[in-house]
Amino acid sequence: MTFGQQVPATPRIAVLAGTPQLVRAARALGIDTVFVHDAAQPPPPEADTALAAPLADTGALHAALAPLHAERPFARVLSLTERGLLPTAAVAERLGLPGNSLHTVGLLQDKRRMRELLNARGIGPVATTTARDPADLAAFCRATGGPVILKPAAGTSSQAVFKVAGPQDAEDVWGAFEAAGGLRPIAEEYLDGPEISVESFSYDGKHTVLAVTDKLVGTAFVETGHTQPSALPPPVLAETAALVQAFLDAVGLTEGPAHTEVKITRKGPRILESHNRIGGDKIRELLRRAYGLDVVALTAGCPLGLLRPPADPPAARRGAAIRFLTPLPGTVRTIALPDTDGTTAEIRLDVEVGDRIRPVRSSQDRAGYVIADGTDAADAARVCEALADRVRIETSG
Repeated sequence: MTFGQQVPATPRIAVLAGTPQLVRAARALGIDTVFVHDAAQPPPPEADTALAAPLADTGALHAALAPLHAERPFARVLSLTERGLLPTAAVAERLGLPGNSLHTVGLLQDKRRMRELLNARGIGPVATTTARDPADLAAFCRATGGPVILKPAAGTSSQAVFKVAGPQDAEDVWGAFEAAGGLRPIAEEYLDGPEISVESFSYDGKHTVLAVTDKLVGTAFVETGHTQPSALPPPVLAETAALVQAFLDAVGLTEGPAHTEVKITRKGPRILESHNRIGGDKIRELLRRAYGLDVVALTAGCPLGLLRPPADPPAARRGAAIRFLTPLPGTVRTIALPDTDGTTAEIRLDVEVGDRIRPVRSSQDRAGYVIADGTDAADAARVCEALADRVRIETSG
């Protein structure tokens, strides 16, 4: 749909799974919503219509939505949650609605197919193989001559991602991968250098980079912090933006947000993975604080011509940072929080006294976060880290 094109007086969309933010943003724009949810998940009260249906069953989703679409057509089927992206693309295709294709979303959710496509087109090539057993993994280590990464082809939240230092470690790492629930393993050359993420928004097949986020990564490759805007030099940021735009063209993304993770190596930037949604870890809130952007509203409003899509990268108004809390493993005995009154900082805890804190092996193992903004990125990071240092979560055992 071209921006400004006439839309129905009250357009309607279907929202599959997830949190209420997309429903709220749509309602604020005068869009009616049908929220499709699992039977065990309560729908947000803001939804005009709630519909319980099995999200993993495309046939059932289509059967539930087709009569509503026939009575009053949907303008889009949308989702901003990982588990809702493939069902959204599948049911939109069956209803004949525009949006990102099932092929494109499938590429983004399958790291093996994504890497094969990028390597075939010479877009930031990375050595990779399908490892079938520890012997395959050891052979790949010897072939690359250095450390490699073992990870699931469809993993999220940094789960079951392991560094293999050399062939001698292949069997032990393979066992750890399986114990962590890793499936469909792929191995790639280890990419050394800073890790960043690129937030972008696409409209009519054109991609605008909204922000580049500097990342802090801890053990098991789990993120421990994010800061916007990036402190990387402008030439590196320009090269990274060009790579991400070429990548999004290659996978065929046409609309909506994307969150692309990138390593800055000695050979230049290299794609790690990407998702056709807003980044997790409160990156949506960092974008709001640093750039004044509401990407959820853009997701709902731009495809319907209700909001103007960003045509150029925005300038940062402030800096914004988040730091995740990773106390020592054990049982939580006491918690003490610093005072944030009179500030824009926020502290969120995901644990309470008596909870058991595990070693950080995935994003779900973190204990909470501190988020703050500042005059620029460095100031935001300083404020955020000073507050995080004053959070006391004492554990024992």
